[in-house]
Amino acid sequence: MIVRTETIDERIRAHMDRMQPDKIVVVVSHTSEKLCLPKLEIHKKLDNIIYIVPDGDRAKSLTYCEDFWETMLRENVTRRSLVLAVGGGAVLDFTGFCASTFMRGIPFIYVPTTLLSMVDGSQGGKTGINLYGTKNIIGTFTEPLAVMRNIDFLPTLDSKQIHSGWAEIIKHAILEGKYLYHIVQNGIPDLSDTETWMDIIRKNIILKSSIVEEDFREAHKRKLLNLGHTIGHGIEALRFEDEDVTHGLCIANGLYWETLLAEELGVCNSKTTQNVSALVYPLFFKIQWSKSEVQPMLQLLLHDKKNHEGKIQFSFTKEIGNCTYDYEVSPERLLEFLEKHAIADQVNED
Repeated sequence: MIVRTETIDERIRAHMDRMQPDKIVVVVSHTSEKLCLPKLEIHKKLDNIIYIVPDGDRAKSLTYCEDFWETMLRENVTRRSLVLAVGGGAVLDFTGFCASTFMRGIPFIYVPTTLLSMVDGSQGGKTGINLYGTKNIIGTFTEPLAVMRNIDFLPTLDSKQIHSGWAEIIKHAILEGKYLYHIVQNGIPDLSDTETWMDIIRKNIILKSSIVEEDFREAHKRKLLNLGHTIGHGIEALRFEDEDVTHGLCIANGLYWETLLAEELGVCNSKTTQNVSALVYPLFFKIQWSKSEVQPMLQLLLHDKKNHEGKIQFSFTKEIGNCTYDYEVSPERLLEFLEKHAIADQVNED
């Protein structure tokens, strides 16, 4: 559901009236505390517990999980308490994981504040944190009590964050191949066009929900949603310390590189690769790995949680609107691809 800020407050109050929680824990990032939390009435309640995590994936670590669990213990949080996550995808992933494991599960609500989290991270019941550079390797499948999306948060985002969310919209468009594909070909709408944005977000949620409802635990069809994410997560891990490299930027590049790999494997033709490239590179800059990064990149891909019996499992685009999953690529073939497309290492001159 997509609602206005005042409606979110009404829905939160309705949940509180029904649940009568003994405590309310609000989890925010530094940015969402500053820009988004003040838009909600709940921030004015003096008895709330406000827990702040760093922006981005730094929050998704066992260190912060342990500190958050310790805070909830110290504040006597119980199964009758309510946890509210206000922020982007990392805040939601972190909060969902911590809440779903504390006391074997306490109720939580998502208020996604970034485009990426509205169209992807808040939907589907996945929670997760990272470990030793591997994305979302620890997590649960747990649905939030409610998800409250609000386009009033979009103006709080910079262009980098809008583009990051747009990458997932491109992914959904490639999977769907119809209405969304037509939309993304027209480029990113102006943020003032609220009706168009509400329609785009709604169509993305409907698409993802239809896939998730059919395969909640990702045994089959839900794997299609991993399109672009295998190589994308590898790039993200390699560029972890670069603040200009967002999750969405990595996924956008992953969509291109995985389609190029699919073309070289005979899964799709060059026209499909050109179609994907035309969606990605007018908006995002291309990321490549260097020759010295080939082996680290390969090791990251080998540790992807989707792998099976030593082979990397990809979701590939056969053509726009027709994708496949569980396509196995051997480490040797993947190494060949990575080496072929690696760029020369930069030499620092004194």
